[in-house]
Amino acid sequence: MARHKLSRNAPCPCASGKKYKHCCWGKGFEYVADDQSQLVREVPISAENLALLEAQAQQSRQRFGRGPGPDDLLFFDAPPLEQVEHQLVEAMKRAGLRPALIHAFEQTGLLVTEDNQHLIPEQDLQAWHAAVADYNARNSSPP
Repeated sequence: MARHKLSRNAPCPCASGKKYKHCCWGKGFEYVADDQSQLVREVPISAENLALLEAQAQQSRQRFGRGPGPDDLLFFDAPPLEQVEHQLVEAMKRAGLRPALIHAFEQTGLLVTEDNQHLIPEQDLQAWHAAVADYNARNSSPP
């Protein structure tokens, strides 16, 4: 299936209302459209991660006698996602992360920092900031 890059002047697919070039352009991923004009966010993969994925595919071939299919879990021996998320939240609490940031992570799946916020689509950043504001509003002391 052929894919083509989204025009820089197109509306940004993240629904920010901005042009692509003024929003998500250059954030470490790019939006591309397939033959049916369905937009897909492509994220480049490092050689290290590519080697990890190939190792997992090899383990799948060894364990199941075939490579992973489109509906198979690639990391079939990983713990359930809920358990991983719980462990992340517990680690954040032990590290002393502000509760509002933990709440925002639980709501959005993101952990936004000064170093990575420029890589995050505007719509996702807005959801993150809304979750932080929601936590702060519900947990603020009356004056």
